[in-house]
Amino acid sequence: MDETDAQLISRCLSGDAPAFEGLYHAHAGRIAAYFLRSGFTRADTDDLVQESFTRAFRSLHTFDAARGAFRHWLGTIARNVVRKRWGRRREPENFDPELAEEMLAGGDNPRAMAQQQEEVEAIRECISHLPEGLAQIVRLRYVAGRSTRGVAAETGIPEATVRSRLAEAHERLEQCLRAKGVME
Repeated sequence: MDETDAQLISRCLSGDAPAFEGLYHAHAGRIAAYFLRSGFTRADTDDLVQESFTRAFRSLHTFDAARGAFRHWLGTIARNVVRKRWGRRREPENFDPELAEEMLAGGDNPRAMAQQQEEVEAIRECISHLPEGLAQIVRLRYVAGRSTRGVAAETGIPEATVRSRLAEAHERLEQCLRAKGVME
């Protein structure tokens, strides 16, 4: 277990509220990214992050470092929260849970995290330069996690057209990312 997490957990169990804040700040971004990739809105994501950390705080005494890292334990709580919420959604088939699960598989390497953040910012900027119709399809497919069928249903565009527009968007995004030096 990361020494910082171990210290923070020990302090939390002793009743130190700022220590739990430290755990929150260290892990909330990754958990929020997971919820966003799961297809939830920013407002829902904020609520789900809060719910995940509330559950973690209540059951922190059950955490066992010998069984795995805190981030994995917290990831399991987040998965349970999202599965519960997915079950309540009207159209869960429009979401791609595997896409979202990739977010929880990331490492703890600060250099890799910084590089990933730079890449995400470059992608966001490139998406903002797409024509609005293409940008909407990209956001629905890759940010909201919709399937191509789900994108077609939401936009009223035939599924084959969604696929061709995604291919066009990929080509434009690749050109933009090459120009920014993110892709070779």
